[in-house]
Amino acid sequence: MCSTSSDCISKVNLNLFVEEEKIYLNKKNLKRIGPHGIYVYKDKLVTANSYDNSISMVDINNSETESYFIGMHCNDLSVYNDKAYVICGDSDDIIVFDLGIKNIVEAIPCGNSPHSIYICKRNNLVVVANMNSDSITIVDCAINGNTKNIRVGAYPTKAVITPDGNYILVCESNIGMDNKGSISIISLKNYSVLYNIPVGNSPVDMYCNERYCYVSNFGEGTVSILDINNYNELKKIEVGGMPRGLLEDDKYLYVGDNYNNLLFRIDKITENKKAISIGGEPTGMTFL
Repeated sequence: MCSTSSDCISKVNLNLFVEEEKIYLNKKNLKRIGPHGIYVYKDKLVTANSYDNSISMVDINNSETESYFIGMHCNDLSVYNDKAYVICGDSDDIIVFDLGIKNIVEAIPCGNSPHSIYICKRNNLVVVANMNSDSITIVDCAINGNTKNIRVGAYPTKAVITPDGNYILVCESNIGMDNKGSISIISLKNYSVLYNIPVGNSPVDMYCNERYCYVSNFGEGTVSILDINNYNELKKIEVGGMPRGLLEDDKYLYVGDNYNNLLFRIDKITENKKAISIGGEPTGMTFL
């Protein structure tokens, strides 16, 4: 898990649900790093760093770290065919970084203030949520980087493709507005909006499986559980604080609380919760 204000990655043992280690990215204490997004690539953890405009590559076995300049305000990243696709929130670009030769090979324009990136390897598509242009950018990795921009709702913070490869889910946060956020379901065949499901106040992140979509409502301390096949919100789980990043496994939902610097483990059936302290401003998380 990335801890943005602590400049570290927290390694959590899920069986014991304890933090085993903090891997600090500013070991020489010379500058702020700000890890915000994280991805597992072979035997390395790769982070997108907002404060020093770089990516870090951390060896999983010995925590040795390399850093490479990418561009202004790196918010998130994903990997496709040994290339890291990194979004830069201040330059409105997707920077393609070759992880083999360790060099930038391409810059792809996107919308204003890209906030998250998702790559669907089933259909070779990159999807970026652009907060300040109320749009998503779709890049076809298989056809010379052809791009398409689609208008969506206000302040989208996340966009993912469903596991069947047929739909895009867009988290429309409406941050700073009176109305609550929503999740739009968009067809990948014709890019039309099929459904719009209301959720909580200022949703910022989501995680989707074949049946359910979990949404973290940053502004009200809850997680919405959506049935994406029946297009409705089933219930909300009270978490408190400011929930942000989230993941699930077979039994549990894991939610980072950005305000109290906690990681919650929530039983998906009983809704019983356990929390542990984590680094400052927990954001991106991934499984090893």
